Amino acid sequence: MNLPNARERILKAAVKIFAEKSFEGSRIEEIAREANVPKSLIYYHFKNKDEILEVLTENFINEYTNITSINEKETHEEKSQQLPSRMKDVYYEFGKRNEDLVRIIFIESLKKTKEQPIIFKMVEALINKEAEKTANTELEYDVQERRIAEFFTSFIPNYAYICFYESWTKYFSIDKNQFDKLYLKVYEETHGAYHKNHK
Repeated sequence: MNLPNARERILKAAVKIFAEKSFEGSRIEEIAREANVPKSLIYYHFKNKDEILEVLTENFINEYTNITSINEKETHEEKSQQLPSRMKDVYYEFGKRNEDLVRIIFIESLKKTKEQPIIFKMVEALINKEAEKTANTELEYDVQERRIAEFFTSFIPNYAYICFYESWTKYFSIDKNQFDKLYLKVYEETHGAYHKNHK
């Protein structure tokens, strides 16, 4: 038995359940109930809960690296200039669309484990793709520096923004538009400054 769009329904349901109950606290039965599919159908598409999370993460990484693809000749200065519009038109929409999955990735990455945190895989995929695109250009490229810059001045603050903006605006009684404006200002002064200083 294979219902129409069953795989997509299972993945969507898994995100909802994982975000509500945590990955560890979720059960396949709950995902099946949320997706309105038999439990057996989940095992037809996925070996286990871990594989569901792997697929979700892989899809997220692929989409993220695609939207952050850069022009081979784009300089740091150009990246800095385009940062506000990219945040507003690309990254913000992507983050909102994947808000629950971002929470899951953040929580799973914070666990003390011997395995590579999921979030490291994301920054690695982004930097590797960027390095490939700039390999045959004259742009200077320090992979270790780029990893650190992207992770600590872009990934982490943007993930924190996605996870906390709603509760932040309520707790500190700040208008969402004002909050967004201030966040973007600070983001430009940190991540944007990195690109400005690497002309």
